Amino acid sequence: MNIAILTDYPVVSFACGPSLATQALKRYLENRGHTVTIVGPRPGENDPPAIAGSLLLNSLSFQAHPGVQMPFAWPPSAFSNSQKFDVIHSHANSLLMHWAPMMREMHGIPCLSTNTIYLPGFAQHVLPNKVYQIEAIRNWWSGKPARAVEASFAKVYNSGDGLIVQCQALADYWKEFGLDVPLHTIARPIDVAIFDQPLGPDPFRPEFAKGNRMIVVCRHAREKDMDKVIQVFASHVLPRLPDASLTLVGDGQEHKALKKQAERLGIAHRCDFPGEKAQRDLRHYYGHADVFAYASLTETYGQVISEALWCGVPVVAVDDKMGVAFQVKNGHDGVLVPSGPGELDRLGDALHHMLANPAERAAFGERAAVRARERVAPDVVYAQYEAAYASAQAHIAAHPPKRFNSRSVGDWWKMVDRHLWPWWGLQGMLVAASTIRGRSDDYLGPGALRIDALPEPTPSAGAAQP
Repeated sequence: MNIAILTDYPVVSFACGPSLATQALKRYLENRGHTVTIVGPRPGENDPPAIAGSLLLNSLSFQAHPGVQMPFAWPPSAFSNSQKFDVIHSHANSLLMHWAPMMREMHGIPCLSTNTIYLPGFAQHVLPNKVYQIEAIRNWWSGKPARAVEASFAKVYNSGDGLIVQCQALADYWKEFGLDVPLHTIARPIDVAIFDQPLGPDPFRPEFAKGNRMIVVCRHAREKDMDKVIQVFASHVLPRLPDASLTLVGDGQEHKALKKQAERLGIAHRCDFPGEKAQRDLRHYYGHADVFAYASLTETYGQVISEALWCGVPVVAVDDKMGVAFQVKNGHDGVLVPSGPGELDRLGDALHHMLANPAERAAFGERAAVRARERVAPDVVYAQYEAAYASAQAHIAAHPPKRFNSRSVGDWWKMVDRHLWPWWGLQGMLVAASTIRGRSDDYLGPGALRIDALPEPTPSAGAAQP
């Protein structure tokens, strides 16, 4: 197939799951014989150049997250289909997603989307801390505004030929919004070229003895709730295990604030903040770690969870009823503690128990590695992607779009109403909101996020579903 991958991250300007997954998706699809073109926003002036042959749209900086560009429907040549695509796979969760159904309506190209953002939690990305700290505003955002945005996303998804989600809870969630296109639940694959390489030298600080190492790998951003992990380590783990250590790999807006928190709690000597690392280095961090700790409630998947499990590291995490819970089998390859009141006590007790019981921890790790290879090996996942692409082609054959007449004012008006106005209007508001928040942001502390919007996962989690 000749495949267009629509993405908000045409370059890896900072480490995040979607940006790395896009590059791996392109590479593995090409290894399977497909031709792949990246379509996305033009990188910022300080970003690496895009891959040669990429189709780029003009963009503005999303100031709340340096390295993120917000694309707009320009230039017109980006809508010509000179590449003769067979299918469009949209990984975009900005309003760039409208490009795919526009190309479907204008040129009859089947398209499907992947949803990778949890919209009720999106206020954390754009609102200033002083505003976000107001509970009434958080509750207001999680109500009608979030539902309105979700309904608009569902409308875009329904104008295509399928939706891919990465955990069963989100499949159930989008069904609530009346999704009537084929729905596929497909995990992200592991990049075996990186995570099956031989284990290299121990990257941990020499004084952090093997057997007592907690690790967390992710962007140091407000929505990741890294402060909870540090607090739990200080109050529940280190007092009972003085040789325990916490290594927090990553960088982001909260990096300095998290370091200050460790200093304030008097545990900086047992914490390490090595910064952002190349993905190839993560293999060695996981391989020499003992327990992976996580507290985020906003993961539509959480690639770092998959990587840790693949490397045989048991995961202790807060049950997010979403991406993390979809990957961790509680009591088998990790431990999920209920969120809500007493959450930090439960998380601390679980982490202490896992560190204090090496034989049990080793058994968890062995099961984690076996189960991960059954779920997220590339051949397993990319076969499911190809089946989803074939499903999209069958769907458009059964539900062809009305032929678009480029000379018809009426057809152009419908295009503007359905796609261009929502794209330019809402995208512009998001850019403006991110400017209000600004690049520098004070530390928020433990976040309050509504997670009850998601129904309980159904027992059929895991396989691609027609």
